[in-house]
Amino acid sequence: MRVGIVAEGRGDLAVIANILKGKLGLDFEDVQFIRPEYDMDETDVHDQAEALRGGWGRVKRECVERGRIREFVENAIDDEILVLIQIDTAEAHEKGYDIERPGRDDPDYAAVLRRRVVEKINAWLEGEGVERVRHAVAVEETEAWVLTIFSAKDTATFGDPKKKLNEVINKAMPDKERKRHFQLKEYAQAHELTRPFRKRRELEKF
Repeated sequence: MRVGIVAEGRGDLAVIANILKGKLGLDFEDVQFIRPEYDMDETDVHDQAEALRGGWGRVKRECVERGRIREFVENAIDDEILVLIQIDTAEAHEKGYDIERPGRDDPDYAAVLRRRVVEKINAWLEGEGVERVRHAVAVEETEAWVLTIFSAKDTATFGDPKKKLNEVINKAMPDKERKRHFQLKEYAQAHELTRPFRKRRELEKF
């Protein structure tokens, strides 16, 4: 099996790659980063239009245009391929994303919000290849997934999981380890934090 990933950012790529290792046993070479490109340097990023540097706008554009997705599908050697599309819901209310957020007091808040985002992604894709598409919808941000390693609470209820994760790291890590962590780039930070996801039993627990 080979999986191509369209994601908001490099940290999201790392988290998902570790989840795929734990869930499906896929190694790094079985996974292709469709967007963002992992080898893009900072100069390339500066040259991009502001709206496309990251976030849901980049994901939407790839789903609508589908150029890199088609390239991945057409060039795949494996018979079994999946396209995994990751998107956060933190900005779901913004113009162009246009998701009506359910009330946070709704006991099915996460499930309802996810369903609405999945429908939106499929609309952007106009039905093309949806049979091979899997949706990695992060309620708020993927940091909510990372927090499951540190918290037994339902992390979908955290309003700002990125801030909460930084608070947890600052408390949980010894000084030397914490300083080293925050010196790492985004991908490396997320990769190191989510190493436990690479073990199926641990992943299922979280």
